[in-house]
Amino acid sequence: MRWTNTTSGFVLRRMAALVSDGSRPNKVFKDKDVNYVAKALKLFCGEVVSPTQVYNHLRKWRQKWARVSKLKDLSGALWDDQAHAIMLEQEHYLGHCKDHPKDAEFLNCPIRFYTEMEAIFANAMATGKFALGSVPSDQGGDSKATELLPTSLVAVPKRKRGNFSEEEMLMLTNMSDAVNNVANALRETGPAHVDANMYLAVMEMPGFSEEALIIAYTFLLDNKAQGRGFVNMSDAHRALWLRTFLAKNYYVQFHYT
Repeated sequence: MRWTNTTSGFVLRRMAALVSDGSRPNKVFKDKDVNYVAKALKLFCGEVVSPTQVYNHLRKWRQKWARVSKLKDLSGALWDDQAHAIMLEQEHYLGHCKDHPKDAEFLNCPIRFYTEMEAIFANAMATGKFALGSVPSDQGGDSKATELLPTSLVAVPKRKRGNFSEEEMLMLTNMSDAVNNVANALRETGPAHVDANMYLAVMEMPGFSEEALIIAYTFLLDNKAQGRGFVNMSDAHRALWLRTFLAKNYYVQFHYT
């Protein structure tokens, strides 16, 4: 299954709801919880989704939360609670991203699904660094249900690096170029306040690839007046604006999803 922001958000919101309604006060999710979310996701997106796929996807977001928790503790980092963004001064940001390029997606921009990750993975009784592990099932043996455990108690196997096809390498290259454009725009603006509404208004638009949306978002960061106008548009007008902008500018190398 190819996970999208829409399907990831659906799973995270459903799992967070199980915590917020008090049914899982210890943040331990059983098999039936994962099965329930998998079935609900199938009805939502029309694709067959197995509980194992949901479980593995939650592990991915647990890893993101662990990274976010560590970055929030960076010396000199400021937390924007309204935008859910970790803000660094320009010089600090450039130096950190040079040494840790994978952290760029979490710095000086709104962190996607922060509220949902916090509800599922955060724990006031610990340090905020967790791993998902198997827990004993009611029928004996290990369950594929998820439990939050300290990372020091869980051995995480290393993944082998796979081989990419030429098409996949081209897609990764295009995505890298688009992300670099966003990073350059953020470097120019420095640690100024990030408009979370504009970010979500662009990146949550259906029918466009993430590469195309990042290009549009980069342009709107540089043109704040148009960015504010885009946020105030209806969804239909946003889609029309995106199709027109992408057709006139960079869209030769990208495609609709």
